[in-house]
Amino acid sequence: MAELRCIVVTPEKTELDITASSITVPLFDGEIGILPGRAPMVGRLGFGLMTVKTNAGSTKHYVDGGFIQVTRESVCILTDRLLNPESLDSAQATKDLEAASTMKAVTAEAHAARTRALSQARAKLRLSAKG
Repeated sequence: MAELRCIVVTPEKTELDITASSITVPLFDGEIGILPGRAPMVGRLGFGLMTVKTNAGSTKHYVDGGFIQVTRESVCILTDRLLNPESLDSAQATKDLEAASTMKAVTAEAHAARTRALSQARAKLRLSAKG
């Protein structure tokens, strides 16, 4: 069976470097599943659940935005954070959503920050509720 090398890098370290049979990641405008031999691409990640399937089973991770590069043999992900979805706290996600909802957006930068904070909080809340 063909496989992909999956590498996930955060600013601090390489969080994940494994061989996978398929990978599903959130993009900023949807979700994509990646199998070995897929056409190369570069994309912008969204906030949400990344699923990595290996011969040993599947693992799930919260991806905090970033970028993805796909080649025929590998998937490289650059993200701010990679978290275990079980570590997400529903109460904290709710507080983050409330705080993001009340942010003032009078400049373009403030609007972008508010949109990012809302997207992050909604994704965390969605995943913490599934836990």
